[in-house]
Order: sequence, then structure tokens, then C-alpha cells
Amino acid sequence: MRHMKCYSSLIGIIFLFLFSFLLSGCAKDKGKPTIRIGSKNFTEQFILAEIMAQLIENRTTLNVERIFNLGGTMICHNALISGEIDLYPEYTGTGLTAILQLDVITDPELAFKSVSSHYLDTYQLKWLQPFGFNNTYALTVRGSDARENGWKNISDLATTGAKLKAGFTSEFIERPDGYPGLKKRYGITFLSVKDMDPSLMYRAIAENQVDVICAFSTDGRIKAYDLFLLEDDSLFFPPYSAAPVIRLETARRYPEVEKTLHQLADIIDNRAMQQLNYAVDELKKSPENVAQRFLLEKGLITEP
Repeated sequence: MRHMKCYSSLIGIIFLFLFSFLLSGCAKDKGKPTIRIGSKNFTEQFILAEIMAQLIENRTTLNVERIFNLGGTMICHNALISGEIDLYPEYTGTGLTAILQLDVITDPELAFKSVSSHYLDTYQLKWLQPFGFNNTYALTVRGSDARENGWKNISDLATTGAKLKAGFTSEFIERPDGYPGLKKRYGITFLSVKDMDPSLMYRAIAENQVDVICAFSTDGRIKAYDLFLLEDDSLFFPPYSAAPVIRLETARRYPEVEKTLHQLADIIDNRAMQQLNYAVDELKKSPENVAQRFLLEKGLITEP
């Protein structure tokens, strides 16, 4: 019985030691400044936000709080302005038309300069260098339908759109650089327009539930599901170069964040982004693992 009591006491001492150790570790981390990274509600955003988070964690002494899957553009933008988050990945075309409500600029460099200048003056937000890919919206149909009907351009749907069912995200249905503007520019009216979650659109068109979707050009499921991106022959969509957007206050307080994220400039092209998205959406890998593997392959972080 005495041995059992000694044994229990020993366990208690070990438990208290471990508990104290964990508390000291938490207190140490808690004392470090924290950067809050947000994201919208689709795969590519999760991956980009995770890439930024892991790089900052690996290359600086800052903590990172992940506030992912916030929702659409306006939710993330307002969270950034209010200080609920410090940065998140955004797209130049979205900033230009949906946030600033400016006219479309088709030149990627001019679009970036314009959106950067206006964000700084209007919102005290700073655009960092783009990742290197252009994730433009693209009206997308089944490859079999495109081949059968000879569809190549968006304008080809002007005469047949009334027979087609469309599946669009809620943002695309409402935004000026989405369906409202597209409908006006091309004169296209669909038989029906269904509000769909981004993660469901691709399977819906593959299973013939809808005939047209507002795909993202860097989505890996386009090739996997034999889909066809229609050419924007009237140049309606602006360039959507993805880049980190950070609060100016945060950038000034923690200059190491901008310096660290600069390593991601022009590091991801369209094909690479398609592969990253495909790994999550179709191969069912986690955004955390996909981001980590990407950073390791690029030599930006070391094995944990």
C-alpha cells in the first residue's frame, strides 16, 4: 500500500511538472506579438493563407492566428479595415471593381498600380507583391458540350444561353464584375441561375445539374472534370492577380512581415496554383500539408 502511495505521489509530481512546463510554454507564446491572417471561403484562399502563415511562423518570431473561411470579399475586406485581421490574400480585379468600383483595367501591371494606390489612400491598406498567377473568372462549360456545339467564346452563348442552366457563386451573381456586368456586356440570359457554393459548382456541372459555371481559371478540377473555359472575347473580366493585402499599421509595426512575404512574389504561376488546388479538392490533402510541401520544395522553410 505504501508503494502504491509513493507511486501515486510520483505520478502527481510528474503531472505537476508537465503542467507547469506547458503553462510556461503557453505564457512564452502568449507574450509574443500575434499576426491574424484571414481568408475567404474557398480552397485557393485556404492554401494561400496557410502558405503565408507557415512562412511567417518559420521566418519570424511572431505568432500567427488563423481566421480562415470568413466568407466573401466584403466580409474579409471589412474585417481587415476594422482590425479583426491583419492581412489576407486578395485579387486585383476584385479590389478594382468590387471594392473600389472603378472601371476595368485590362493591363495587369496598371491594374495593380491603380488598386494599390487607391487602397493606400482610401483604406490605409497596402498591397504586397503578387504571388505570380492570375485567377480570373471564366465562364465554363462541359468539354463535351463545347466540342459538340463548337463553343469557343463567351459570345457563342448569346444565342443558346436561354436553354442553359447556370450555377454561380453568390458573389458572382451580385458583383459588377460578375453576372450583372457579363449579362449586359454579352447580352446573355440563362434559363435559370442557381446560387451555388464554390465547392459544389464543379461536381454539379460534371453531373449535368447545371450547364455553365463561373469557374476560377486556376482550379485543378477544370482538367479533372474535362471542362472548357470559354474565351472572354469582349475582354470583360479584369486581371485577378492574387497578392497579400495588409493593414498599413501592421506593416509599419512589424516590417519583418512584409520582408518575409516578399519571398512569395512571382513564385506561383497558373499551372502551379492549379496543382495546389487539385491536391486539396481532388486528392483530399489538407491545405496545411499542401502549403507545407510547397514551401519545403521551394526551400523557403525547413523540415519541422
